Amino acid sequence: MLCINITPKFVRIRRGVALSTHSSSLRNCQILSSNAERGTKTQRLLLSGNQKLVIDSSTSDDASMGSHFSRRARRHFSSPFARVSDKRRHALVTSASSNNNNKITSAKSGLNSTSGGESRLRAINNPSQQREQQGLADALAAGKSAKSPPGSSRGQEEKEMIDQTYELNGNNFAEQTIATPSDGPIDVLHASSKQTKSWQAVRRAVTTGPVQSNALIGGTPLIDVTSVLSLNPSKVKIYAKCEYMNPSGSIKDRIASYILQAAIDAGDLKEGMTVVAATSGNTGSAIAAACAIRGFDYIVITNKKCSIEKIDSMRAYGGTVIVAKSGVAADDPEHYQNIENTMVAENPGKYFGVNQYDNLNNALAYEATLGPEIIAQTKGLITHFVAGSSTGGTLTGTSRYLKAVNPEIKSVLADPRGSVLWDNFVNDVPENELIVGKWEIEGVGKDSIPGVLSWDVVDGAQRGDDASSFYTCRKVARDLGVLVGGSAGLNLHACAVLSGKIDNGVIVTVLPDSGVKYLSKIFNDDWMNEKGFTGKEKSPEDGEIYWRPGANDPCENQKSSRMFPINACSLQHDTRKQCNDDELNPREQTEAELRFLEETAARMVEYHRQSVKIGEEPVVLMNTPESIRAMFSEAGVGMTFEHQEPAWSEQQLRDAVTTILQTSVRSSSPLFLNQLYAGVDPVALAGEWVSAALNSNVHTFEVAPSLTEIEKSCLEKVARCWLKTNDGVETPEHDGLFVPGGSLSILYSILLARDVADSSIRKAGMDRNNKLVAFCSENAHYSYKKSAIVTGLGEENLVAVKCLPNGAMDPGALRAAIASAIAAGKTPFYVGTTAGTTVLGAFDPFSEIFDVVDEFQNANGKSQRIWTHIDGAWGGGAMLSKEHNHLMDGAERSDSFSWNPHKMLGMPLQCSVFVCKHAGSLSKANGAKAEYLFQPDKNNSGADLGDRTIQCGRKADAVKLWLAWKLRGDEGFAKCIDRSFHLAKFVQLEVENSDGKFVLVQPAQCSNVGFWYVPPRLRPFNRTTATEEDWAELGYVAPKLKNAMQKAGDAMIGFQPIASMGYVNFFRLVLPNPRHITEMDLRAMLDRMDTYGQEF
Repeated sequence: MLCINITPKFVRIRRGVALSTHSSSLRNCQILSSNAERGTKTQRLLLSGNQKLVIDSSTSDDASMGSHFSRRARRHFSSPFARVSDKRRHALVTSASSNNNNKITSAKSGLNSTSGGESRLRAINNPSQQREQQGLADALAAGKSAKSPPGSSRGQEEKEMIDQTYELNGNNFAEQTIATPSDGPIDVLHASSKQTKSWQAVRRAVTTGPVQSNALIGGTPLIDVTSVLSLNPSKVKIYAKCEYMNPSGSIKDRIASYILQAAIDAGDLKEGMTVVAATSGNTGSAIAAACAIRGFDYIVITNKKCSIEKIDSMRAYGGTVIVAKSGVAADDPEHYQNIENTMVAENPGKYFGVNQYDNLNNALAYEATLGPEIIAQTKGLITHFVAGSSTGGTLTGTSRYLKAVNPEIKSVLADPRGSVLWDNFVNDVPENELIVGKWEIEGVGKDSIPGVLSWDVVDGAQRGDDASSFYTCRKVARDLGVLVGGSAGLNLHACAVLSGKIDNGVIVTVLPDSGVKYLSKIFNDDWMNEKGFTGKEKSPEDGEIYWRPGANDPCENQKSSRMFPINACSLQHDTRKQCNDDELNPREQTEAELRFLEETAARMVEYHRQSVKIGEEPVVLMNTPESIRAMFSEAGVGMTFEHQEPAWSEQQLRDAVTTILQTSVRSSSPLFLNQLYAGVDPVALAGEWVSAALNSNVHTFEVAPSLTEIEKSCLEKVARCWLKTNDGVETPEHDGLFVPGGSLSILYSILLARDVADSSIRKAGMDRNNKLVAFCSENAHYSYKKSAIVTGLGEENLVAVKCLPNGAMDPGALRAAIASAIAAGKTPFYVGTTAGTTVLGAFDPFSEIFDVVDEFQNANGKSQRIWTHIDGAWGGGAMLSKEHNHLMDGAERSDSFSWNPHKMLGMPLQCSVFVCKHAGSLSKANGAKAEYLFQPDKNNSGADLGDRTIQCGRKADAVKLWLAWKLRGDEGFAKCIDRSFHLAKFVQLEVENSDGKFVLVQPAQCSNVGFWYVPPRLRPFNRTTATEEDWAELGYVAPKLKNAMQKAGDAMIGFQPIASMGYVNFFRLVLPNPRHITEMDLRAMLDRMDTYGQEF
């Protein structure tokens, strides 16, 4: 027997079960009431011989059946729509009336009707009418409309179905929604007229399939309210998002679902816990609905200001509602927010507090959903966003997204008189001095400054009042037939005021909830008279907009910067045919993929925001290769590829992205001290996204014009810094490239040196009798050895020069090594030096080394060219610092220099610069003159960079450095470098004063600090008197301690030995990310290391 869960309005059939109207398969189907109890009246869905669908009411005892269905199980069976044919037509089946005048409501999978009407296919007895009805259904399934027979009512029903059911917004964003044809560049609904949609749209709507109830959240349409509210209707359009169409009736469905799901994913909300939420109204109903969907009990705390309709709606989902006092101070224990905090604090593990006013997921929900919807629905033409604020989530999250897309979009706060937000924003009144007034509009305004609210994204404000807001609600109801709540009235009034203050623009606001919730207030004349609001409304012409200094409106007295200036009157009247027949990806699929991109971008911003806070998230969750693969399988997207790989859904890809983030190291955490890269400059990250979105190859100017010139500008700036060129002096001759990593920089330097030493090698290659020999220090980066292998030089012809006690190259040892090579018949051609070695951070003494090189270049009257290079990948940034640039003394004498701004400056990986003194040397050594790319007779061929490289394809890595440098300036970068050096010295002092807990390896020379942790059993540890066994024991400590820290998700610090210097495993703490870590953080970390190591 098929069990169907029925609500008072709709029969809901479990997804995947098809109900045929062509057989008797529905006979004797038992339908459970949504509130099934023992001995209650149930209904049987019967299929009689001559009727298509009939619902017959009868009395039976459903206790035996009801007892098998828990609340969770019944909810699992619920689906918004019922399948009623084997041809995948869907219907909502309403409960029966006493005379069996039953209705089958045409399904709209995931779509919101804008009129509230339902198109109907009636269950009828007359066979001819049944045939007619079946013809209409078949037409729906086939995507065609058969000609209506004379005298039939089908034509009218078709019109009703189209006008009422499918008059909807062209861009819906809830999962499994359908995009219908748009009537213009901006997808809006006109409250004053109805639009006719094609049968093709109807067919798409009825064949999509059922959705879960939480998929109804979002995707709300825009309506055009210009004609009623705009003071400049020909040039300023006003559009409003119908957020009252969300399932619980308000915009707060967005945050309720988002916050609860985030808490579940994070493990903060577990099965059996109760959700507790303080709310001024709508969030309570939304939380109640979200809890009902997920099977959690809930307690909502509101205050007496809340309308009785909203309080009743909170209770309707089966939970508890507490009505607290209104008008009490924000720090009063009886304030509704404080009641939530107290309940959660006193019941750890039992209650989960939503904390909507300080929960950052509040703003993130709007950033991930509402913002992208507005951009898509307005085709990016929005110029102003207006919203009231209570938690601050709508204004902050939406504005954050809009400004990320277009920084010129202005966000305006609508705030009621009496709220403290106005004084805090406009008059800069400190939070502890704010005075709370009284206002009647629910859901907006605040008696304190919520933690979610960010003034950084707010450009202006309009101060409204109760009377004007409520009058606007009544005006919209009367003139547009749209019933909205007081917060919507506040927003719309602010839009009207704004429309009179700008010359042109597209204003978008939100209608947070429906006026149905305020029938006892706003739309009750007695209440309005009692409160004294009648006749007190203010005209929008008399209103003012306050603009934050520097945030003057971009549309006022300013010529449009668009190639095609906005003509607001034409936004809804594009009658051109949509031609998608030849596209590989239909428009709906492209929009869905772009939404996935938008959501992922927003997620990554929030991921970075969390990562830079110490203690917010673990640095890493330890896993094995096997456990990571298992986690991907559990997420539903296996890591391996099948022989015939299927296409996965966007939701599965979201789950995969979640798994990637969960199983990855947070390298932007201030406690990621493991590698020389760490921490991402947000502005540089934006540059990375820009270059990725442009997807240009920086090989020719014609495909990457600005990117080519940006790279040249960065190369010129780096060359000036390296060569210590004074202001006013022309930039010295130079050549260079951005290359994929510091290792490739070293390879380029050896290639150039080889070409200078013997250019014939380019054609003839190197033979076994090669006499070229190169030199670097024994502590130099291992990529010197790799480059010797790749270039054909050979490892045996790369001499590792002994080092001084501090780890820097010994000039005397270099002199001896070069002399020995010459004596053996070799030809020295290259000396590689280092600015900041990888482990100890040593800077080679450049001046002394280059003096040694000059001795041999000019010996015995011969001119033997020896190319010199500085690997400044790690420490090269010292050239930017007045305090530390002495470490680079003599660096300007080298032939080439490399630097990695992704180390110590936080550029996203990878960002590496190679420069040399000799213009044209890169093309000479590496050029291949590919005719299909580098034609000499094309435009601007001399600007091409591609023939300098050993690559063809090359990313625009300069953009991120250029953007960050422009924002930070030389001084900003210098501060970052100095801070890294300073923190390293601080750690050194902490180690030296640790009472034997730690032992210093070498004094800090760069942003590296090397030390041993000494467990209690090995203290005191004396480096001079320690035995070989003592050293061996100490060498085991670092790997064990690091393992313990990683298991705890604590700081990541690398360890290694230096065999050439006799050092066993020690910690190498590096500080490439000084932005978000303090001395106290580092001291606390060292204390935790000692705690972990007590038992070693």
